[in-house]
Formats: sequence, structure tokens, C-alpha cells
Amino acid sequence: MYILLGISVLSLTIIFERAWSLRRSVVIPLKAVQQVEQYVRDGNVKQAMQVCQTHNTAMSRILWVALANRGVRRSVMKEILEESGRQEVAHLERFIGVLGVIAAIAPLLGLLGTVIGMIEVFQQISEVGVGHADVLAGGISKALNTTAFGLVVAIPSIVAYRFYEARVDRFVVEIEQHALRFVELLKGERA
Repeated sequence: MYILLGISVLSLTIIFERAWSLRRSVVIPLKAVQQVEQYVRDGNVKQAMQVCQTHNTAMSRILWVALANRGVRRSVMKEILEESGRQEVAHLERFIGVLGVIAAIAPLLGLLGTVIGMIEVFQQISEVGVGHADVLAGGISKALNTTAFGLVVAIPSIVAYRFYEARVDRFVVEIEQHALRFVELLKGERA
């Protein structure tokens, strides 16, 4: 039960941390992206890079890499941005896998607690016999509590895991679209 309590606290911490860190304004600040694009259109690359450094978000870090490597060929720039994007995706996916592990092991830990509790109940039966229903019922109830608590931990964890996984996937697609458009802008292929 203590292990389940510990992983429930860990799960809640990750859920709240990811809710805070995976906000759209933190990952892809559209106003900053538009501001950077406008500076590039105006030919003020230095100001665009300064805006990227000021915001320090996944999208602005990728745009900064594109600006810093603006002199290379388009194919090389795409490779550089893909590498930068992989690093940002790893940062966005941070701790999400832990939620998946918690969702997988919490019911098993609860079941383990139930099995251990049932073993204790059978040991009590061997010592006092089956005539004491209150002792048996209390032991069985205590044993089943761990399964219930394991499910209470697992259900929100799996929901949060799937939700954040989908959210990161959507952000990745959107970041790729912005980065491609930005490369076209830098290379003069887009007005």
C-alpha cells in the first residue's frame, strides 16, 4: 500500500507538471513565431534571433537554429532542424513514459497486495478456524483495498499518459509545419 501511495504521488506530480509544461503558449507561442517571421521578412535577422532567445520555447529554439544556419543549403538545414526537433521532442515527452509505467504496474501492485493479504487471511484461518467471520471479513476487506487503490492510481495515469502522448504528437506536427514554412521563408521560397 505504501508503494502504491508513493507512485500515486509521483503520478499526480507528473500529471500537474506536464499540464503546466505542455501548454500551447509554452511550446508554440504563435505571437513570437509571427514576430520572428516578420523580422525575417523585413531582413532584420539579428532582431529575429533575439526574439527567439527571449522566449526560450521549443519552437523558438528550433527557429533560432534555423536562423543560425541560414547560410547552408536547404537540404542541410532540414537535417539540422530535424536533429534539433528530435531533441525538442525528447524534451516534450519527458516523464510521459513514467506515467505509462505507473499505469501498467499500479494494478499489478494492487493485485500483489491482495494476494499477500489473502495469504495472511488463510494463515489466520489455520490458526483460529473458520468460526470467526469478523476476523476473516476484515482481512479480506483489507486485502481487496490494495486492488482498489491500484486501480484508482492506474486509471488516471493511463488517461493522462494517452492524453499527453497525443498532445505531444499534435505539437510535433505543428512544429514541423512551422519549421518547414520558416525554411521556405529563409530560402526566399515564400513571401
